Amino acid sequence: MKKVLLVLGVVLLTSCASSTASLQRATATSLKNNTLSSDYTVSNVKRGAMNISWDAKSKKGKCYRCEADDMVRRVNCAETECN
Repeated sequence: MKKVLLVLGVVLLTSCASSTASLQRATATSLKNNTLSSDYTVSNVKRGAMNISWDAKSKKGKCYRCEADDMVRRVNCAETECN
């Protein structure tokens, strides 16, 4: 029972760290181009045990592929072609 509660707690903490709003914020912060988190839409979110990746698109039409650790702390975003 304790093991189940521990797993549920970890899942809840991880999902909170990688909410859409936090991924938008992480994208804007990573790109360092004086944009707001609301300037990005996030899609194609893939959560792994130790990492997370997502696609982001700016209001200006630029697309990015982003990845980070499971707590969305070490974020790296690179510009990519839009699909």
